[in-house]
Amino acid sequence: MKKTLTLLLGFGCFYAAASENFSDHEVYCAQQSQVSCLDFIDQQLASAQLYSDKWYEIKSYQFDYYYDKLAYQTLKDSTEPFIEKSDLPIVFQVQVYFYYAKSMHYLGDYETGRKYATKAFDKLQAIYDSFGNPMRMVELANLQHVFGNKETALHILDRAERRFGKSKDPIFHFELASNKANVFHSLGDIERALVSRVSAVEWILKTDHSRKISVAMGNLARTHQLLSQYDKANHFYVESLNYMDAKSDRLVIAIYKLRLAQIHWQAGNRAQAAHWFKQVHKEDIRSSHAKLYTQLKTQL
Repeated sequence: MKKTLTLLLGFGCFYAAASENFSDHEVYCAQQSQVSCLDFIDQQLASAQLYSDKWYEIKSYQFDYYYDKLAYQTLKDSTEPFIEKSDLPIVFQVQVYFYYAKSMHYLGDYETGRKYATKAFDKLQAIYDSFGNPMRMVELANLQHVFGNKETALHILDRAERRFGKSKDPIFHFELASNKANVFHSLGDIERALVSRVSAVEWILKTDHSRKISVAMGNLARTHQLLSQYDKANHFYVESLNYMDAKSDRLVIAIYKLRLAQIHWQAGNRAQAAHWFKQVHKEDIRSSHAKLYTQLKTQL
């Protein structure tokens, strides 16, 4: 299903699965089901030789897990000890820059975020030039978009689609469509964003990646919501919840249930809005959604 990219490093090999980022924790954890994904990662990390190729590989899965679960402060604290080190394997170093830049951006330190995004972009470009992996192009575009270069991001994504459009890899097409939708959304073109969101869902449903399916459906639901298509928005928000883990996806579940309350309130269905709002725990609401939470609380 996924192609694995092998990058030669100074003292060995580091295996980076093609995903939305270099290392995909969901794929890594799929090999077992006895413990939670984070516990499995921590166990494997503890048993690996410190600073070995295997240790760096597992550490990267830990970064991806924190990013995927919106744990930006934990991600910042985990990557920060590595940002000034110059003797790291190149792929791991790029991941450190990549995740540190994104965590700083989400935590509000845009200047620092941009500094390390530039470092990540430069090294990503060199890796792409050397290996031509399509997912690296998506990552290049993602960094450009996050830090405001929307047209550049769209140009890179269009290049990736022209060059790798015949690929059979559903993860690549899911990431390509998701990132194009993000750019269209930020440009205010919600109709084109919807087309890409639908494509992202269609591709990711060809896999068994529950977390990615839930994200794709949640994003599609949000786009339908912005177009005032409340029935469709409700359908995909509810469907997305079926693919989530009550414990590890707690913060995302809170956002989606808050959105469900919002769309029913927007549609004039006060009883259903109250039904969903009562399921939202205030302590699970991040600052980015605090205003919406307060607004709905006063209305319901």
